[in-house]
Amino acid sequence: MKLAEIVFPVFRLGEKEPIKQDNLLYYRAEYSDKDTAKHTTNYRLIDDRNINKPTLGLRRLILLQKYNMFPIGTAIYFLIDIIKLAKSTTWFIDSHGNIFQHKKTKRAKLTTKKINKVLPADGIGCVLEIEGIASRFKTMKQPETYEQYAGVLHMDNSYLLYGYFEFPQKDTWRLV
Repeated sequence: MKLAEIVFPVFRLGEKEPIKQDNLLYYRAEYSDKDTAKHTTNYRLIDDRNINKPTLGLRRLILLQKYNMFPIGTAIYFLIDIIKLAKSTTWFIDSHGNIFQHKKTKRAKLTTKKINKVLPADGIGCVLEIEGIASRFKTMKQPETYEQYAGVLHMDNSYLLYGYFEFPQKDTWRLV
């Protein structure tokens, strides 16, 4: 799946690939009790695309009433968060119910630059103006007062906000 095709928000599933069968997406775990030799199988449902609803969240609301659901964690709203969380074995699901892995294949330079302005924005956190970069950055987390520098990844003639720093850092490279 290409990054441009991802529908946000995205959720991290875990390190194991979910099972896909007849528009169902689930995890199966098998357990055996060594004392009684009893064998049990546990199914935890992630999504059912047979339900006629446009988003993963709406389908899961219906499924919650009937089935044992696989818990999905915090929503991911920005591409940089997928890049930070992704390992070669990490699986994600987007809001349409498409599962994917992000493979880190490129290198990008991480530099720190001075934060010029923090503009509050109701509902989304804030907007940052960073020294030497013409574009602004939306972020859900406002920098603390002591965090005067922003780490930015320079990638394909554009910048991605990576994080906040108290002091300027030495330029490094990251796999993205």
